[in-house]
Amino acid sequence: MSKTNSPERENNKRAKREVGGRHTGHKVDVSILKRFGLSNNDIRVYEALFAIGRTRTGAIIKETGIANSRVYASLQNLINRALASYQVKNNVKYYQAELPSQLIEKSKKDAQKLEALSDALSRLPILHDERNETNTYEGIRGLKMAYQKHYEDVEPHETVLISVSVGDEYSTSQELRSFFTEKIDPIMIKKKVRGHMITNKDVSSIIKQDRPDFSIYSIRYLSPKYKLPYALNISRKEVMISVWGENPIVFCIRNPIVVEAFKKNFEYLWSIAKK
Repeated sequence: MSKTNSPERENNKRAKREVGGRHTGHKVDVSILKRFGLSNNDIRVYEALFAIGRTRTGAIIKETGIANSRVYASLQNLINRALASYQVKNNVKYYQAELPSQLIEKSKKDAQKLEALSDALSRLPILHDERNETNTYEGIRGLKMAYQKHYEDVEPHETVLISVSVGDEYSTSQELRSFFTEKIDPIMIKKKVRGHMITNKDVSSIIKQDRPDFSIYSIRYLSPKYKLPYALNISRKEVMISVWGENPIVFCIRNPIVVEAFKKNFEYLWSIAKK
């Protein structure tokens, strides 16, 4: 059989036509696989398998420029995670990529186990020990975690004091706007918690657009010039100061004296703010 008509070459041509990848002009971002223990080499090999189709290792080495031994290691890693499989023809292995179905199932099971672990840990006496403490959270993920923990710890029918004067950091972030609408407000509604909020007209108009039940907030306004990249939340147990921006940082303080001092300052601002 001539080289131009070999099964491997025909399979590769067919794969290049049918499978999305560099050769078809459609690039799929698979970097999320790093969270599942895949190295950069593993991901490059995985992408190459989709770009080429079922193939021998030689084509993968040529496509990726990765050394022979490392390609074999990556292929084995992909096989172990059910992201690749192979067929043997005439004592030669032909590899192909597989969809991440097994990872999806494993993630679901791991999430259930983590929820059970979190529930068990939350019942440990040390977590409910009332003591002075401070915690710092960084990044968008940290900000979300801090806010969710703050509101999950708020007591039913409590009134939370909120001072928020952030600008574009909030208005242009659909991720954060959705987080408050889908995560924080439902917690408040379920616990019948109210919020006394000091803000400005720009922020309140955005909140009114997003929030499913705006009636849980009583709002008073300060001057539009009062716009700083921070928010302050005060519950009976905790003061939470969040400094917003490209890389937000949140400071949580649990100290009765500090909480009381911030409450008095908030009450003064509340008295001079306009309805």
